[in-house]
Amino acid sequence: MMKEVLPLEKGISFSGTRGRIRTLGKQLDADIERDIAKLPQAVADVQVRESSHVAAVSVDSAWLRHSDSERGLGRHVNIIARRATFTDGPSKLYAHAHREVISAAARLDQSLSRHGVATDERVTVISDDAGEFEKTVQGSQLARGRILDWFHIAMKFEAAQRSVFGSKMIASLERESVETEITHAKWLVWHGKGSKAVKRIKALDDRLLAREGYEFSTLWWNLNTVYGTTRTR
Repeated sequence: MMKEVLPLEKGISFSGTRGRIRTLGKQLDADIERDIAKLPQAVADVQVRESSHVAAVSVDSAWLRHSDSERGLGRHVNIIARRATFTDGPSKLYAHAHREVISAAARLDQSLSRHGVATDERVTVISDDAGEFEKTVQGSQLARGRILDWFHIAMKFEAAQRSVFGSKMIASLERESVETEITHAKWLVWHGKGSKAVKRIKALDDRLLAREGYEFSTLWWNLNTVYGTTRTR
């Protein structure tokens, strides 16, 4: 790739470098689409097993600035990055621009198939709550299930704790005890006791529901987000 894009033995302009990178990217895209067209159909779920080679795939996204004014795509593009973790070797990274590929699910299947996931195997996807990831997993033939990573679970607990001190229906002397309840629920999740954490969060939510206006507050929203996240995790 370096030889194709950046010939070090001679000078090259910025526009020339950009053109070479774009040409190389189009070639890579064309290769991937050819691989996708050749992908075999996966077997029905009743016969599947966990992949023996790919342990999991972590997915996240980021917005990058770009200046492709000719295509009218706006000032930023959403990049989807995936890390495949293997049972017997170093991890591999993949990426594509969201809304710039024909099928994100097919891209996921192509990368998994390329690295040894058979048609009767499935791989778990670890990601945040972004909707595009959910649709990708649902459309994939080789991915099964989507769980929230620990970092994003912690962020949801932190948001709930912060909203305690801004809540008008909780007295200042009571705020510490409410925050402690949320902290204890988080501790239970951290130690693999998700069902107990759900019961604790639900009990706190039920207790606060007796207060006027609570169901319209930020605290109510954040607690219910934590409850839903923990229950599905």
